[in-house]
Amino acid sequence: VEVLLDLLLKSHPKINLRVAHFDHMLRWSESDHDRESVENFCREKNLIFEFERVDIGEIHRLSGGSLEAIARTERYRFLEKIRTKYRAKYILTAHHSDDQIETVLLNLIKWWKLQWLSGMSRLSGTLFRPLLSERKLDIIQYAQDFQIPYHEDSTNSDMDFDRNKIRHQILPVLEEINPSIHRTIGSLASYIQELHHFFDHESQSWLKNASENVWISFSFRVKDFLSLDRFFQKELVVSLYRSAHDGSSQGLSNGLIEEILRYIETAEWSTRKDVRHLSLSKKSGIISYAFSPFQKEK
Repeated sequence: VEVLLDLLLKSHPKINLRVAHFDHMLRWSESDHDRESVENFCREKNLIFEFERVDIGEIHRLSGGSLEAIARTERYRFLEKIRTKYRAKYILTAHHSDDQIETVLLNLIKWWKLQWLSGMSRLSGTLFRPLLSERKLDIIQYAQDFQIPYHEDSTNSDMDFDRNKIRHQILPVLEEINPSIHRTIGSLASYIQELHHFFDHESQSWLKNASENVWISFSFRVKDFLSLDRFFQKELVVSLYRSAHDGSSQGLSNGLIEEILRYIETAEWSTRKDVRHLSLSKKSGIISYAFSPFQKEK
């Protein structure tokens, strides 16, 4: 974080910067030391500093689920709160290329959706990751060269976390096979991002033209839909679902996509199907769709 701040101070007026630090309370005294280090750096540079402590372990104990997912949700909730408080344009994080590789590999192992292989975007809405193309080793070297405090999170060696298994067990093998694996996976992530944007654009264009062809807003003819390649049919379903859920495909499984496709291609009589915030209705060979009000889950 201090390296990111140092780089920003060399290119931006400090009056435009606000520093936010989130303590997950998973490392206790070590977490306190990290916060104090960032706070002291901000005090030295005369930067506004905000922080919040949340017992992520306790939330996980009570609710279950993924500890990493809970930590991420709470962290970005806090960052968005601070961004809103100061009416900032962007939230900047210090994610680097090693983080990107771990994210892509983790998603490759756990998920089937194309978009998950895109990893993290350099710019996504209000979230900006300026160091995403930089290697961790280079960032550490920069910190050493300019005598900037740098701290290694002790949980990075905890093998209970899947990400750490990739970092310490899988990635070293890949680097041995391909020393340029950072650049290779970075290029793959960029390519998948472009491919995802392309399919999203094509899907939205088809849906818009389909509505104009039947002169009914938010609708399309079943026969026109069924004339498409099966792969593109699935992409259209994904696009509809994402439009109904603020751009997110969370909760959309391959089984659910097939279920929606079966609904579209079967019964001709008047029927309706609700999938969370997406509503589909079918009458006289025409599918109409609507989006119910959506609020981001907290």
